[in-house]
Amino acid sequence: TTTTTTTTTTMVTTTRGTTATATRIAHARPHRASRREPRGRWMRVTAASDADGVGVSARVGAKEVSYVIPYDVVKKTKTYELRVYGAYTVCATQYDNREQGIATLMEYIEGGNAERAMYAPTQPLTTRYSKDGKTMELALLGRRARESIAAPNEDSEVKVVATGGELLAAIEFIGVATPEVAEYYRSALANALADDGLRAVDDGSFRLNTFGPLYSLKPRKNELLVAVNMG
Repeated sequence: TTTTTTTTTTMVTTTRGTTATATRIAHARPHRASRREPRGRWMRVTAASDADGVGVSARVGAKEVSYVIPYDVVKKTKTYELRVYGAYTVCATQYDNREQGIATLMEYIEGGNAERAMYAPTQPLTTRYSKDGKTMELALLGRRARESIAAPNEDSEVKVVATGGELLAAIEFIGVATPEVAEYYRSALANALADDGLRAVDDGSFRLNTFGPLYSLKPRKNELLVAVNMG
């Protein structure tokens, strides 16, 4: 189990039983799945705010509607899960500022598209980081998304993208996903994969899934994911 201290730079014991130096991660701790959390095929999210932050922003209201992003867990270790994701569609945008990125996505979801269609705001909020920049996305799920996916307005910065159909490794933690924290868990995941004879498709790319109210910066459940070579 990972332990942290409140000092700026400290020695921590990782889930792999090794000791490493971590910087500014006193607010982050690994996530242990609750016995009540689903362990099967689906990652479940709801359109209602939850006590632990695993829900959509409270402004959505308390209507209990479940949405799922399809994946199969093919391997589970103390450090990470190996998941095969099915196909699904997202609305995505490039961004510099988090709030600006969220606002752009929400404009599309709340009817700012060619069909004036409204989609459910889903969880998690996914950000992708690579040497080419960063993007933010939300999955388009639910009844309206099954009927049709609206094209973005001509002047919109949103793109509709088909994704999934890939093997991803995911490591969970609770806290605020600062760049230092993300790098710590990216490195821990890379080391754990290497120990099992696996490696990321691109060492310079990763994704962050964040759960909870969209506009909040409070500690929350996070997942850091990397695409893994299948060969």
